[in-house]
Amino acid sequence: MSPGALLLPLGAAFGYACGAIAIKRALGAGISGNRVNLVCNGVMALFFQLLWFFPGKTSISGHLGPAAGCGMLFFLGQVCTFRAIAAGDVSIATPLMGSKVLLVALFSLLIAGTALPTSWWMASLLASIGIALISYAPGGSHQRIAATVGWSFAAAALFALTDVCVQHGVPAIGYTRFAPVMFGTTGILSIIYFPSLLHENRYAAIFPSHPHNSPRALFWLVVGALLLSIQSLGIYSAIGLYGSATLSNILYGSRCLWSVLLVWIVGIFTAEATPANHAATMGIRFLGALLLFSAMALVLR
Repeated sequence: MSPGALLLPLGAAFGYACGAIAIKRALGAGISGNRVNLVCNGVMALFFQLLWFFPGKTSISGHLGPAAGCGMLFFLGQVCTFRAIAAGDVSIATPLMGSKVLLVALFSLLIAGTALPTSWWMASLLASIGIALISYAPGGSHQRIAATVGWSFAAAALFALTDVCVQHGVPAIGYTRFAPVMFGTTGILSIIYFPSLLHENRYAAIFPSHPHNSPRALFWLVVGALLLSIQSLGIYSAIGLYGSATLSNILYGSRCLWSVLLVWIVGIFTAEATPANHAATMGIRFLGALLLFSAMALVLR
């Protein structure tokens, strides 16, 4: 097994956790979710265009459809994610999205025809449960559960389908041609957020002290967007170059563990209380970590 197939998703997992903390800071400083989506997708779209300067096939006209389709799936997955959070609360939505790992294994078999070892199926199941336990947050209103569950599973399925389609589509034209089209499509589709941002800008113009004008908020937004772009390059390079969406997602699941650890560390230094400070919650997350490490051990042995 190539070291890159292991290090890229593990490094991407850590990068995601750092980027998520920065985005959380930006949201807490007053940046809206629409602005976060537009900026992050825009930065990703521009960041991935740099791959055009790397060697690749000169003629890709017949293969643009699958790449653009992956970009659309990725964008729709983001839409469903925010719908799930808006419908209920994160304590329900985030754990359910952990089912993506198992769905990737299932789609790999049904769509790509990739036969997986029994140990990888077990690892996918353990990773999904482990991610759900690590992501669990007590409290919340738990209202509109049916809508939250529906949108959460839709997001997990769309992201899983995106990963499998990347694995299946990259060999035709190479990753340095596939990825720029894919994320460029996501960036173009993000124009849908412009009308709401124009309304925000008019509001900010009337109130100069509005949070959208805060240098601190913009700093965290830019940092988060850059980190998320870099981690996206890592995880999708792992899938595209080494052709195993299942393995990559099992290892990438460690992002949940990194997120909890980093939030806990930040909380210690900033004296911010988090659910991770509660003994019961930490016990649940510790169990989730054991399951996640077991899953990684199964695919790495």
